[in-house]
Amino acid sequence: MRIIGEFDLDQIKVTVFVMNERLSVKYENNLLEQTYKFRDGSGIRTVEDVKKYSEGETIKEIKLAFEKMGTIRLHGIQNLNIDSDTDKFDEII
Repeated sequence: MRIIGEFDLDQIKVTVFVMNERLSVKYENNLLEQTYKFRDGSGIRTVEDVKKYSEGETIKEIKLAFEKMGTIRLHGIQNLNIDSDTDKFDEII
């Protein structure tokens, strides 16, 4: 797999990969990622195609998905019920 392009889009890093006859587009925001894969013949073959694909409603939906993913991550962390005492260091005399 090799990177054929990168660009930023409204605080989202977009990386375009190609491998065999498949193009992968990774969107990154904070510590979250979304990856979309396209087979040859889908109409998306270049970085310029990805930029056009990422406009308008598509980027709005991607942002909404990031918001949902962030909520899921936060709830998951809260459900761990981590005991704050376990994070303390032993007392050294």
